Amino acid sequence: MILRHIIGLFLATSVIIASEPCPADDHLDRAISDSILALYDLDPGRTEISVVRNRLDISRSEYDALEISALTTSEPKGTLPFTVRLLMAGRPAGEGQIRVKIAHFEKVLVTCDRIKRHNVITPDKYNIERRETTSLTEKPISAPADLTGKWARRGIGKGQILTSGMLELIPEVTPGSEVSILYKTSALQITALGIAMEPGYRGDIIRVKNSQSRKIIACTIIDEKTVQVSSH
Repeated sequence: MILRHIIGLFLATSVIIASEPCPADDHLDRAISDSILALYDLDPGRTEISVVRNRLDISRSEYDALEISALTTSEPKGTLPFTVRLLMAGRPAGEGQIRVKIAHFEKVLVTCDRIKRHNVITPDKYNIERRETTSLTEKPISAPADLTGKWARRGIGKGQILTSGMLELIPEVTPGSEVSILYKTSALQITALGIAMEPGYRGDIIRVKNSQSRKIIACTIIDEKTVQVSSH
């Protein structure tokens, strides 16, 4: 009975050991990383590749070349599967599937303070840092010049990477700005001073308060200083 129990423990341990993946050496991981960089023509200065799962059980002396192929057509970022074929003197020496993490890094603008909605993002509000951008779904802002003529579309927290979706063009007309109201027909043309009640871009229809009559009317934006009474 005791002997049967000992044999049972031995068999259970053997199964567990056999199921554990055997890690490949660092040389193989580096070769895999270099092959993936070449496969996608990635910039090694902006890309970091790490093998997160490798079941290839082979030493450096057992192969002299490798072939790698993607198992997905996805964009080369995040965790992806690949097939690796190892060769020795041109002959197959091993094959297996691996999973690697492809991380992308860029120098981007990162907020160093909170930014309120419709605030212009001035140089004191951001730093330029090297950050991982792998998981971003919007284009990161990498140059201060990309902020020209724009303001925050929404509130932005401290320590966030600025992206295109956080910004919008500053409207040609902003709430509270003074504008010239133009009323024009084929027979006459009248102008009056007014105050914009909401933001807008050229061609937008916004509400404008006539400074003299205090009436609010719908006007089409002609430029940053002129609106025309809408005929709609």
